[in-house]
Amino acid sequence: MQKKKRFSLFPAYCDRLLILATLGLVIFGSFMVVSAEMGSAAGDASVIITSAGRQGAYFLLGLIGMIFFTRLGAIERIRLELYWIGYFVLLGSLLICRFFPSANGAYAWIRLGPVSIQPSELAKVFMMAFGGKLLGHNSAKNNIENFKKFWICTVVYFVIILFIQKDLGSAIIFLGICYCVALVPPYKDYTKWHLGMLLGILILLSLVLLLLSPWFTTFLEKHAGHYMIGRFLASANPFAYQYDTGYHLIMGLVSFATGGWFGLGYGQSIHKYMNFPNPATDFILPVIVEELGIMGFIVILIGYGIIFYKLWRHSLDCTYTSGKMILMGTFVFLALHFVLNVGGVSGLIPLTGVPLLLISSGGSSLFATMCAIGICESEIIRYKKEKEKHAHNSREV
Repeated sequence: MQKKKRFSLFPAYCDRLLILATLGLVIFGSFMVVSAEMGSAAGDASVIITSAGRQGAYFLLGLIGMIFFTRLGAIERIRLELYWIGYFVLLGSLLICRFFPSANGAYAWIRLGPVSIQPSELAKVFMMAFGGKLLGHNSAKNNIENFKKFWICTVVYFVIILFIQKDLGSAIIFLGICYCVALVPPYKDYTKWHLGMLLGILILLSLVLLLLSPWFTTFLEKHAGHYMIGRFLASANPFAYQYDTGYHLIMGLVSFATGGWFGLGYGQSIHKYMNFPNPATDFILPVIVEELGIMGFIVILIGYGIIFYKLWRHSLDCTYTSGKMILMGTFVFLALHFVLNVGGVSGLIPLTGVPLLLISSGGSSLFATMCAIGICESEIIRYKKEKEKHAHNSREV
């Protein structure tokens, strides 16, 4: 008698360790967000209850998105016309943000009462899938026009995010994702474009070394005034600007030092009450280390390490170009956020105001990240099934 198949939210062939690492970080982050929100509660328990409810809703919405895309099948099969519709809908959403109030100088949110939507987070994930559709299928071979279309679409979004929304952090990450996604297709027609892009990376690395040099810091000190210049100078020497742009950074370093190995205990952070502008988003890592110590950070490193390893491993094993592009794009998406957030709050690089994905508070970023993992899972399932089918056919022959 044939056994009945058990229903599972996540189908066979999916990478369950990748899913568990993602959900583990989200649950861990949700608890830490509630703790961090105590800093703005000022003794009002309703603020904490509201924060917990909101974070729970974000988690549920993200979980639904992850399950939906995991079970959807290859996203490349969606018709190109639907992608173009999605592109222009997102384009309008990015522009509409300018008509809503800014936060920390950025016009990156659509605010509808208590709900805020950040379209740039959705755009990061959308462009991975769109790139896979344009460049990753067989008809993209010998068709350089698709490559040009992808870059035109990328530049339009980038210009809006950087100059209209004034969101430098999101603009950097968005461009980085699209850049790496466009490097994946192995077609000969793209070779000269890829060489030019690699040259651009070398030029960028040279500029970064220049920006980190003492000469450039001295030059900026003579032209200080803009808040981004202040952030750069503060990262180079926060104690020289301890009553200005370096204050929050110094308090973050103090939190790191206070936590030690095991921290002061959950909910016991002192600095979240007065020293961080966004303790549940940009500065959640200092709160975590202060309360849970270095061990709390190690938990995050283990979770991220599993996700990074799995995405990298699957991107190498995947037999589809579109799947490789999505897996690598998600890897870069998470890695850039991790480097910019951790590097910013630790003073290694200037603060850019980007969240620590899966940990920080934020509905759009959490939803977009979990959807990206779901899309990756659908590609993993796809190539594993094809691999098994090919092996089965080989045995029959």
